Amino acid sequence: MSLSGSLTVYHSEGNLDGTFIKNSLDDFAQKPHSKPYVIMMDNGPIHHAAIVKGEFDKWENLELFIFYLPTYSPHLNPIEILWRFCKYKWLNKTHYKSWSKLKKAILAIFKFYGLVYRIDFRKMINKNIVGNVKVNFA
Repeated sequence: MSLSGSLTVYHSEGNLDGTFIKNSLDDFAQKPHSKPYVIMMDNGPIHHAAIVKGEFDKWENLELFIFYLPTYSPHLNPIEILWRFCKYKWLNKTHYKSWSKLKKAILAIFKFYGLVYRIDFRKMINKNIVGNVKVNFA
């Protein structure tokens, strides 16, 4: 997920593990990119799996760089903000009536993210207040 509005999704209904993360990042690294990419990951155990960390040099050669967020910092993770928007803004009670309805609604949000479903991170950043000083990132 980029802060500019693009979203690449890899999903599975099975268990997620280090192999899933490695394969997803392998696929993403092989896609054409106009500039280097930085992937920020939280500290979930599957993100620290040896199979994932063993690929860092290969991905860096493909201009894909992995960094970890500080521990206990969901407020710094845009994906957490995306899930909050999904849960409290875009999904409604009818989507929770069955697994198939919920899955369909979430996949639709992912498909149309950036077009129909948007998060304006610039607006969110501009509203940050540090002490009595408003922080404005132009």
